[in-house]
Amino acid sequence: MPSPYSYDLRIRALKMIDEGILITQVSKLLKISRDTLHRWKNRRDHTGDVKARFGYQTGYNHKISDMKEFQKFIDQNPGKNHQQLADLYPVEMSAKTMGVWIKKLGYTRKKRASDTKNVMH
Repeated sequence: MPSPYSYDLRIRALKMIDEGILITQVSKLLKISRDTLHRWKNRRDHTGDVKARFGYQTGYNHKISDMKEFQKFIDQNPGKNHQQLADLYPVEMSAKTMGVWIKKLGYTRKKRASDTKNVMH
């Protein structure tokens, strides 16, 4: 996400608008979109200030919060596939998500024993 415009620029732009310069002219002079200027103006009218919002970007809420507990769960259920593990795990998740978290632990999936004998006819 791009960094927000500086507080000084916001104040300067709104001061120009208050002095009677059209929003389209201010947007061309400062190279800021008209929508952004309207948003700043509305924010100032509603809150009294035009400071950038912060702290609203919380990131992803991970399905698994305790990796040690998850590893213990995986070790207690050997031989089960991702779908069976996802069904047994107390937090609802898809089989694909279960596979991603198992891979993060460093486990690999169960491989089938292949026929190594080369038969030529």
